Amino acid sequence: MADPLHELRVLKTQLRELRWTTQADSLKTLARASGRGPGSRGGISKATIGNIINPDNPTMPRWETYEIFIDTCLRLIDQAGVEPPDGGGDRRIWRLRYIRTRDALGEHGGPNDIVDDATAEGSTTAGASDVADHDSIRVEAGAAVRRRRRSRRPIWLTAATVLVVVVIVIGWQVMDDAKPESHSARTEPRSSFCTELGGRLVLEDSFDKTDTGWPQDAGHTEYASGAYRLTAVAGTQIVHAIAPVPASTNTCMEAVVRIESGLGGVGLTCRGEPGLFTRRYLFTVSSTGHWGISMGQPAESRVSVLASQDRLPGLRVDEATRIGASCRTTIDGADLVISVNGHRMRYLDTQSPLPSGTLGVVAWTWLMDPGASSSSLIEEIRIWELPSS
Repeated sequence: MADPLHELRVLKTQLRELRWTTQADSLKTLARASGRGPGSRGGISKATIGNIINPDNPTMPRWETYEIFIDTCLRLIDQAGVEPPDGGGDRRIWRLRYIRTRDALGEHGGPNDIVDDATAEGSTTAGASDVADHDSIRVEAGAAVRRRRRSRRPIWLTAATVLVVVVIVIGWQVMDDAKPESHSARTEPRSSFCTELGGRLVLEDSFDKTDTGWPQDAGHTEYASGAYRLTAVAGTQIVHAIAPVPASTNTCMEAVVRIESGLGGVGLTCRGEPGLFTRRYLFTVSSTGHWGISMGQPAESRVSVLASQDRLPGLRVDEATRIGASCRTTIDGADLVISVNGHRMRYLDTQSPLPSGTLGVVAWTWLMDPGASSSSLIEEIRIWELPSS
């Protein structure tokens, strides 16, 4: 017997692809944009958008919520001047997809609709009549959904007091379509790259819930109002949290990060060795605008810089910054790539001592005054397991 939720998973996978094409840097940005669309229909919340695009969430969005999401995404895609996914630029196709999924769930007593508090508060003046004027299909679909609707509320902590940076640049280069070539200092703007690598999504977290498995150590690593906060204090310098996913070899990660206060840096990690004071690859940005790839060696109280740039034009880490990192094994060694707001840099570690390991997030501070600290936020994160090269 066919899985009655298969159509819903397919639809949500398509919606997730549409969301990534918008180039919005976070779900929070997308939620804000949803409240500024034509017709003054109100917006949808970050949590609801997370449910809409999560194939593992078995809730069917209401028609009104779904329509606002589609209209917002298509508007942002048009503003970005990019091409939507195949068939994703036609609103009629999205309506038909919704109706087909709704009917498939209805035949099997499908899951309840998402009840979106932001929509309920902000869309009472919008008028279904404004929406219905577009065409008769929209009226019919909206009415059918309303008839069917059943509402449901439904450390890494080093003991070192000084961080010594040892520059060991073996051969770094910018990502391009050809085989990596060493000693290039160019960077080029690129779009999100994890989805290009054909991996399997194993984690997607916007931190709206506080029980998704991230370490909680008050004052160092903790959930914080729809984000995950890392606080590095003087004397500790570095704080690290391991992601709640199995250790892996070939991975790609993307996160929206922001330095909330203080001076320091924030980023992603891969191939961490077991234990707290162990080695791992770091992909980081700093409050000075530096960005790059390094290897943390806490047992030796140092970080070995593998590839770096002094400054990325327009980088403001006190604002939402999209950072990505891929770690893959090739016949030439460990292929490491960092992406910051679409700009990429690559490093090929031909003598990699880290064949696999844990994934996570990291932050640090340069402040040395007693009691001083640097606070960074992870606002969203996604992790993919990549196929072997």
